[in-house]
Amino acid sequence: MSGRRAPIAPRRRGRVAAAAGLALGIVLSAASGMVARAQGLDIVDLYRELQVAQPTGFPRYALRVGPKGVHASGGILYGPRARVGVTLDRGHYFLKFEDRGDGDGVEPFVTEFAMWLDKDGAPLVGLSEYALKGGMPFGGRIRFYSRLSGRWNMVTREVWPSLDQPLCGTEPEELDETTAAFENLGRAIAYLPRLGTAVEVWCVPPSPKAGSGERLEFAREEGRFRRGATLAPPPPWEGGTGQGARPAP
Repeated sequence: MSGRRAPIAPRRRGRVAAAAGLALGIVLSAASGMVARAQGLDIVDLYRELQVAQPTGFPRYALRVGPKGVHASGGILYGPRARVGVTLDRGHYFLKFEDRGDGDGVEPFVTEFAMWLDKDGAPLVGLSEYALKGGMPFGGRIRFYSRLSGRWNMVTREVWPSLDQPLCGTEPEELDETTAAFENLGRAIAYLPRLGTAVEVWCVPPSPKAGSGERLEFAREEGRFRRGATLAPPPPWEGGTGQGARPAP
């Protein structure tokens, strides 16, 4: 009887690597959380700071946090009559809005907001937005902001690799600080982490690579995201167990 272990199948090997990466990310996230709490950083305060610092393009949802829970209202898309669901996880520096419009049958426009710390302990926040039709994302965008210089600046190009062409085979969408709502949505959908530090990115139709995905790891010492493991199908909207399928708290 041979003492050698049977080789791990490629798909299983990918899952093992992904699980190891997620576990490491959770450990690093916990350490970052301790540093963030020591600095008094709060995801709600950061969101409100950016609303002031980025008066155009940044989400306008009013967020109320009180003894009876968390409530959101307003927004660029539908105004004060919008029905907005909100998920707030202060312990993991994660905030999510689901804007269901002002009438029945409106599918949500989703906004996710999360925080990382760079090597100097300065907050880096990510803003991912994506729209759904028939329960499936059809377009999205991601932006990043830093206040390392003492004021908030959009730093997406400095910290995030372009994925439209290399991952999804589509033309890149041009983004700036004023892009909002359904403007310039690309075919790469980013799910920000509630646990860990990695971002999951999936391609959606009409991308020729729809259904393919990749995990991007945050390299804190470099202060940027690096392309990582390929994600095993199916994508979250088809019943996969990725971050986009995470349950409510």
